[in-house]
Amino acid sequence: MVDSRQSLVESRESPVGSRQPSTGSRLSAATAHQPLDDYQYVGFEDRFRGSDEDIRAKLRAYLPVFTGASGVLDVGSGRGEFLALLQAEGVRATGVDANHEMVAVARERGLEVAESDALEHLESMPDGSLGGLMAAQVVEHLEPAYLMRLLATAFHKLRPNAPIVIETINPACWLAFFSSYLRDFTHVRPMHPETLQYLLQASGFGGVIIRYSAPVPDHMKMQPINLPAETLAAADPASRALVDTARVANANAAILNNLLFSYLDYAAIGHRS
Repeated sequence: MVDSRQSLVESRESPVGSRQPSTGSRLSAATAHQPLDDYQYVGFEDRFRGSDEDIRAKLRAYLPVFTGASGVLDVGSGRGEFLALLQAEGVRATGVDANHEMVAVARERGLEVAESDALEHLESMPDGSLGGLMAAQVVEHLEPAYLMRLLATAFHKLRPNAPIVIETINPACWLAFFSSYLRDFTHVRPMHPETLQYLLQASGFGGVIIRYSAPVPDHMKMQPINLPAETLAAADPASRALVDTARVANANAAILNNLLFSYLDYAAIGHRS
């Protein structure tokens, strides 16, 4: 069971899951140092985050948020998986990434990506110039002060009603925290869903919701005790005691499943008020 759970997380972890595309090295001002050079981190991601097709399949769920948008910025755009999806939908979008190797791959695919620190790039843009902002698997790499500046700056650069999507690992799911999060030593700190929701609201964004993704498959969760019908219907003390024990065990398993094996990722989604 442990091995199968490990395989699940490795298949979607950087990961950044999801594509797990953004890393500390991609946001150079976000961390105190860069423990791996660009080339080494690309290899690290390729080993744990899943195939290009898997990443696109996961990110495709966010496309409806950007329907009709123009001038979308993908922060920590990596190899350009989400940019390519937007382009295919006719949405004009650009990316920014500090990882030279990732930027080179994205540009080879014909995508427009700036090689720069994310915050510096965002600050250089005119206010109200963006029609949307995406940041998948980025915030867990950021120091709090940097993140707050990034959100505040994004608010001013986005046009009214423009969407913002911030996806990250779900630390409220213990499987995600102890595998996906801890595996990547460039992560700075986990971000609880309620905390990220509040930070977006405090930065001025409205209608902020939390959307969970990458559910842990049922076969990898704690399984309920299913007693035979004759035992459930029996009236003898031994059978009744067994039924009561199974009921308590199943209730406890449900609680643990909610803590341990719920959703590996989540996104805070809002709009510029």
